[in-house]
Amino acid sequence: MFRLLKNLFSPQYRRSVLIAGVFLVIGLGLSGTYATAVDYTNRLEFCAFTCHEMSFPYNEYKKSKHYQNEFGARAACPDCHVPHKSWTSTMVAKSLATLELFDHLFGHIAHAPDTQQAFEADRLELAKTVWAGMKATDSRECRNCHSFEAMLIDQQPQRAQGQHTSAMKEGKTCIDCHKGLVHKPVQQLLEPAAPPASFDIGN
Repeated sequence: MFRLLKNLFSPQYRRSVLIAGVFLVIGLGLSGTYATAVDYTNRLEFCAFTCHEMSFPYNEYKKSKHYQNEFGARAACPDCHVPHKSWTSTMVAKSLATLELFDHLFGHIAHAPDTQQAFEADRLELAKTVWAGMKATDSRECRNCHSFEAMLIDQQPQRAQGQHTSAMKEGKTCIDCHKGLVHKPVQQLLEPAAPPASFDIGN
């Protein structure tokens, strides 16, 4: 061991060791900066108050069961909108989110005379973008807390039993049925689809 250290710090290897040490320090610094940035931007307060236009969906969220419920469990904004189980997915999501800074600083919503009116005008398209992303990932963020495998379907209300059983058979994902749970139910503005199957008692 002593000989190895002696060789590493010999004139022959000193330059390489120094370069490796510099890159190690830079790597640790970048990793720490990234982790700190993710931790900071994953706070509920950051999501709610950093951009004034986000106050509208935040106030809706505060009235939902994801914010407050009989079980004392809370799903904050990052729980539903940021990937958790893959650091690469988290990094991609955070990188794409920085593009929203451009809209915040220069977009028409931020500079509209009535910010809420401008937000409402774009709300359906904004929601459709989020729904499409969740559909593409099989409702990945929903499944951080929910899964068909963990459900006691026979203990659910009759209608929910039928809906969840049908969803499993048809390969549906959470967002196919559960739009508008937390925010304004703008899915009602979509083109009417075929009438849903009835799962009421007796059907």
